[in-house]
Amino acid sequence: MQGLNTAFDRLRRVVPQWGQDKKLSKYETLQMALSYIVALTRILAEAERDWVGLRCEQRGRDHPYLPFPGARLQAESEPYGQRLFGFQPEPFPMAS
Repeated sequence: MQGLNTAFDRLRRVVPQWGQDKKLSKYETLQMALSYIVALTRILAEAERDWVGLRCEQRGRDHPYLPFPGARLQAESEPYGQRLFGFQPEPFPMAS
């Protein structure tokens, strides 16, 4: 049990916290960590889409990295989170 409490304390130090007035509960810590992961996943997905779009504009839609003319890059057909985690993250309500 001590190891679990230590893990929660470490997690509390790295997840964003709205105020320092109280320590987050274990449930709130997990909620915040999940929200943080989903938000970062969205940021990475948007950055990847922008990068892929820029590369496609520079090379044209039919470039040598695609298996056949008109093929789509993986980033265009499947969300980043789904490729990374194997599931589509669902919106998670923030603790109030």
